[in-house]
Amino acid sequence: MPIRFRCHHCNQLMGIARRKAGTMVQCPTCHAQVQVPQPEPDDKAPPAQQIPDAPAPLFERSDFEALLQNPVAEDPIAPALPASSLPFATKAPSSFGTPSSQLRLRPSGLVLSPIQATWLTVGVIGLIALAFGAGLLVGYWMGG
Repeated sequence: MPIRFRCHHCNQLMGIARRKAGTMVQCPTCHAQVQVPQPEPDDKAPPAQQIPDAPAPLFERSDFEALLQNPVAEDPIAPALPASSLPFATKAPSSFGTPSSQLRLRPSGLVLSPIQATWLTVGVIGLIALAFGAGLLVGYWMGG
């Protein structure tokens, strides 16, 4: 805990490390040389004792090794679902060269390829720019 004292010249509160007790330091406010006083003994407050019935908070315990040694679940991998229970599984037509008994997975909803997503993004940005330009022209002609 640092030594707290005030500068004798400008009354600035300073906090200095205990190892600097007895040395001369410069006040950061008035730049006067001030001697750091010797620390006062802390006989006022006895050390806090922990209540034996209450468990210590998690990060104040010293049994981290025991916590880390607990075994993890023996079978963390979930069993695979049968192919018939997948909601988006469809049968591929036999004209594609695959047997009709095999399932082809196709996600539900709208799925875009990367090229389609890029063109869609460019189109949306273009429409925003067009709307902004139209707003500028309307503001220029109506307000000018």
